[in-house]
Amino acid sequence: MIGCVILTHGDLAFALKNTLEGMMGKQEGFLVISNLGLGKDQLCAKLKKAINEERFEEGVVIFVDLFGSSCWKLSKEIVSPDKNVAVVCGVNLPMLVKFFAKRESLPFEKLVSLVKEEGEKGIRS
Repeated sequence: MIGCVILTHGDLAFALKNTLEGMMGKQEGFLVISNLGLGKDQLCAKLKKAINEERFEEGVVIFVDLFGSSCWKLSKEIVSPDKNVAVVCGVNLPMLVKFFAKRESLPFEKLVSLVKEEGEKGIRS
């Protein structure tokens, strides 16, 4: 399974998860982490635990809210070259819907590319 971790500021991750699951039903392998009230070491430990779950043998996509933020920096710091882990910035609902609709049928790299493309489409007028 390809796992999904959303790491954001405040309660945004929880709101995105609740909204997505309201539309698509409960999703397996969907973890959310907020940086609210956590120091760097605590946040790092939570994120490492999340991306190293055994059930994510095909990889993990970490969705963060803001490029250059502490969530983004931490995610980029712990990405390991020996595991499929991608960090995608600017998380939005269209990219999450596409992720969960296609993660069972696409290989990791194609899924990440498609998710990025869908996210960009989701912000155009």
